[in-house]
Amino acid sequence: MSIKIRVVLDWEEEDVLRDLLLPAHLKLDELHTAILQSFQLSPGEMASFYRSNENWDQGEEIPLMPFDPEQPSMKDLALSELLMAKEDRMLYVYDFLEMWTFFIECLAVDDIKIEQSKVVLIQGKRPAEAPERPEAESGGGLFDDLDLDLGEFEDYEA
Repeated sequence: MSIKIRVVLDWEEEDVLRDLLLPAHLKLDELHTAILQSFQLSPGEMASFYRSNENWDQGEEIPLMPFDPEQPSMKDLALSELLMAKEDRMLYVYDFLEMWTFFIECLAVDDIKIEQSKVVLIQGKRPAEAPERPEAESGGGLFDDLDLDLGEFEDYEA
C-alpha cells in the first residue's frame, strides 16, 4: 500500500510544497528524513509531528526523541497509523529555534506497493531562512500549553 501526501511550508510569500509518494509502512522518523531531503534542510535538529484536524489545530505531539518514556516517538509509529484516509492531516515542526513549520495532508491512499519514498511534485523554492511566524493567539500556538510561573525569579540577583 502507498500513501501520497502534500507537505506545504507555512509561508505567505509563495507556495512552497512537495508531494511525496510513500510506502504506508514507513515510520515517521523516515518521513522526517524524506521531508528534510525534499526541502533541502540540513539534518541534526529536533523535530516533532503533531496530529491535526480539518482546522489545522495542533494535537498530540509525536517527537523525534521523547523526553517521557511513555510517549511514542517517530520510530514507534508508521505513516499508515496517522494518515489512513484522504484529507487526514498532521503538522510538522523542524528546528525548534528556527521553527520551520509544515502542513501535511493525505492526498490519496492506494493499493500500489512501493518500496521507496518518491518526490512526485516540487513547487516553489524554499527560502534561505525559516519564515517568521505570526504571534500566536492563545489556543493554537505551538507552546501555548506551557504554564510558566516566572514569579519565583523576581528576587533573583545576578
